[in-house]
Amino acid sequence: MKKVLFLLVSVLFVLGGYAQNLPIDDMRLAGENHESLKVIYINKDVSTHFVLMEDIEYVDISVGNIVGNQPNNNTLRVKPLEEGANGVVTIVTERHMVQYYLVYTAETSKVFTRINVPYSDLRSYMNPETNLTRSQMYDYAYRMFISDDNFYDVSTKQHGLQVKLNNIYTMDKYFFIDVSLFNKTNIRYDIDLIRFKIEDKKQTKSTNYQEIEIFPIMQVEKDNVFRKKYRNIFVFEKFTFPDQKVFTIEFSEKQISGRTVKLMIDYEDVLNADTFVE
Repeated sequence: MKKVLFLLVSVLFVLGGYAQNLPIDDMRLAGENHESLKVIYINKDVSTHFVLMEDIEYVDISVGNIVGNQPNNNTLRVKPLEEGANGVVTIVTERHMVQYYLVYTAETSKVFTRINVPYSDLRSYMNPETNLTRSQMYDYAYRMFISDDNFYDVSTKQHGLQVKLNNIYTMDKYFFIDVSLFNKTNIRYDIDLIRFKIEDKKQTKSTNYQEIEIFPIMQVEKDNVFRKKYRNIFVFEKFTFPDQKVFTIEFSEKQISGRTVKLMIDYEDVLNADTFVE
């Protein structure tokens, strides 16, 4: 019996020593209801970028000696301030969440400057504020680009320009509004501002005249300079307005010429919005 106990204690001692000497990649960050976290090596002389396929909504770094910022919507940059800085980074996107264990290493060859976060690392997170992710919005918008026009008589001509409504689609709590702008002149058009407003149909000088500016949550195309044709799709959270008002889209050109053109969309047109078929 003594020999058996001695052998059992020896095995436990060896296993315990082996666990202490495991590389941190293979160790589990133990704790109640905690999963093991993938290790990302960091160094104070290297910036590490996490690139995700969705926009980042929230970031938390568990220690103060590792700092981070967002160069753009879907990228997080982190860097330790001193040697030996270890901590957990939590990244929450529109629909997912991921956590990594940041471990300091003096071997810069082990540090990645760019990490494309794969979906296999993400855990589902149902953000109550988000019905569609930005990538899903882009997918639906590009389907509109190849679809047939449903509107032919909602347009305005002014200063050699024509602005035309192509389509209105709806999905969940969002409107997708597809418009084209045609330049009939030989002078290129440089868009300075696009404004979206709900305003009274009959514009008077009365102090009762009202207008409400609304803002898109996304636009597909970013290029605002064109010679003959411009097309873009704007995504809005669902809105309504009474019959005596109208939804307007106004394009303004950069000075000096400053040509403007305004498209007016009645509520009946909005009610005729099509729906995406899965």
